[in-house]
Amino acid sequence: MTRPIRSRDESQVLFVAREPDETLRTFLPVIDVLASRDGLRSRVLFHHQPGSWALDELARRSVDVTHTDVPGDLVPERWRRVRGVATMDEIARLWRARAQAHAVLDRYRPDAVVVIQDTLLLERFVVRRANELGRPTLVVQWAFSFPQSMYDRLRTIKQGQKASRGQGGRAKRLVGPISGRAYHTALSALGLKFNLVNSYGGGEAKQFAVMGEAFREQFVRQGVAGKEIVVTGHPTHDAVFRQAQALDLARRLEIRQRHRLAAGKTVVLYATQPVLWRKVMTHETLRRNVEAVASAVHRDPGRQLVLKLHPREDPADYAFCADLDPPVQVIPQAELPELIAVCDLFVSSSSSTILLAMMLDRPIVTVNFDEVPHFDQYVGIGGTLHVRSHAEFAEALEKVLHDESTRSLLAGQRRSVLERYTRFDGHAAERIATLLSEGIRRPGQPAVASAVP
Repeated sequence: MTRPIRSRDESQVLFVAREPDETLRTFLPVIDVLASRDGLRSRVLFHHQPGSWALDELARRSVDVTHTDVPGDLVPERWRRVRGVATMDEIARLWRARAQAHAVLDRYRPDAVVVIQDTLLLERFVVRRANELGRPTLVVQWAFSFPQSMYDRLRTIKQGQKASRGQGGRAKRLVGPISGRAYHTALSALGLKFNLVNSYGGGEAKQFAVMGEAFREQFVRQGVAGKEIVVTGHPTHDAVFRQAQALDLARRLEIRQRHRLAAGKTVVLYATQPVLWRKVMTHETLRRNVEAVASAVHRDPGRQLVLKLHPREDPADYAFCADLDPPVQVIPQAELPELIAVCDLFVSSSSSTILLAMMLDRPIVTVNFDEVPHFDQYVGIGGTLHVRSHAEFAEALEKVLHDESTRSLLAGQRRSVLERYTRFDGHAAERIATLLSEGIRRPGQPAVASAVP
């Protein structure tokens, strides 16, 4: 059975945006395709306070915005130590999240729902309610995803630090006062229980759009089931594809001038990671690493080091860069693909930005100076020259910039990685929009992968 898509004034897709605002970049190209190609309006639901950039981008597109707060704890901390109180407070929190999700869907009646992660508190209830109403539900992979075992290890590190300060994990605080069986029985009776898979995409969305075949295989290994996993590519990569095709000397010079990058110098771009936020490094260690990278780069006065900060980082943590000799430029916010496209060497540890650098065919050095678990991820993937010490970085810098055999080897590896981990052809947003529009036309019958170009 098919149904026509309602008129532009009636039809609507609900996108649920999570923090940080950078996740909205995943949605925007899809929103654009839905509007221009299919006549579908979009609404974005925030459950954090969006910044001016996000609101400006949505206003420019005349996209409706809704805000709600994820329910927090009701009971003051001093009372949560009383036997059973924390458990009851958590159940109340889930109950309120479900009520919020129902209120949003009942008020706006979207034709489809899209989320960044379907296991988060509000999202899991929004997705469940949309499924109950027969609406297409889609989760979109928004960034490079490590194997789940790595996230579990990082979570253990953070929880271990909390425990050392006398803060136990939520599960222990909740279930400790009563039996686990009673807790889960109560959740089931109240309609609040979810059988989530311990994986990205482990919730109840009916479809899952992923970057590349390697990620599809990874999520299947991690137990994601009951949904169609479609290799669509990533919407933000479409702009990178167009940039790679259109970049010429004039455009290169314009971008460098706009970002105050020296036109005649070799630019080394270092995309940092939120190591302080993840609590895997101290501020002193962060500074020591940046100073070592700067020292190696600036051995040649014809080179310039530029730092592009991660969205979760605070520029104040990098204020020391202004006091280095020579000073190191720090860019808190920018269109990263532009910066990568005009740099001569890209440096990072482990993130989606490394895939962007491969797409733009930049030589890459990955660093793990302090045995951070997930910073070795690309050792097994390839496409980068990986180092684990400051001395190794100084040596790798010269090899990647000047040794043709090294440059050729890495270029071949980059092409192989892109074939496995991305679908890089400029049409990812169209594929995701097609999943949604076809799902709306054929309720209860998700668009099959073969129907997506």
